[in-house]
Amino acid sequence: MIDVVRHERVVHLVINAPPVNVLDGAILRELIERLRELEPDETVAAVLLSGEGRCFSAGASVAEHKQDQADEMLTALSEACLALAAFPAPVVAAVHGACLGGAMELISYCDFVIAAPDATLGQPEIKLAFLPPVACHRLPLLTGFQNAAYTILSGDNLSAERAQAMGLVQKILPKEEWNEIDDLFNGLSAPVLRITKQALAGSFDRNAAERLESFKELFLSKLYELEDVAEGIASFEERRAPEWKHK
Repeated sequence: MIDVVRHERVVHLVINAPPVNVLDGAILRELIERLRELEPDETVAAVLLSGEGRCFSAGASVAEHKQDQADEMLTALSEACLALAAFPAPVVAAVHGACLGGAMELISYCDFVIAAPDATLGQPEIKLAFLPPVACHRLPLLTGFQNAAYTILSGDNLSAERAQAMGLVQKILPKEEWNEIDDLFNGLSAPVLRITKQALAGSFDRNAAERLESFKELFLSKLYELEDVAEGIASFEERRAPEWKHK
């Protein structure tokens, strides 16, 4: 599910779960494992995280948002995000097509993001009566409060240009030119890149794990008391518009 392809000192981790690379717990745990395997290899100058096929990822598994699976799914997502941030070499997300929901949360913990012109990013959870707990913590830090609030509360998709203007995407680059990132990091000193990332880590929110846990508990303790949450999942599975009861 996670392909590993090495380009000299740059390692590509490619989400390969057709048709749209839905992030279920198994894929997220495999991503964590691949990062752990690479961590002691000091010849790795950078990791490039991307998706195979039509898109980066359509997001986290809606089926695993059901109450009996949500705790495990949210834990896997949080741990994957923290693993990306803690990796000792730079981690770059390379996005094309859809990058939605949990996928957008995942890339927010990479060191920076490049996007193809066709990339579409967004947090559509609100449209299924959910909140995105990782984005509620991370997105305001990256984009400012109002940009984050609009993205999360509206559920609207963002173009690559809009995401770049907000600070979520750092460079728009056609997919056929992504080797530019390989060339960049292969031309730099791997140990210096690692030391520099360590220095940057000093600015990282050291309470991130604690905060993510608190948002997860809010998700688990409050949302499932509402009838609208069950309706949101049912409407997705039945491919129809939801009929909210507002309770």
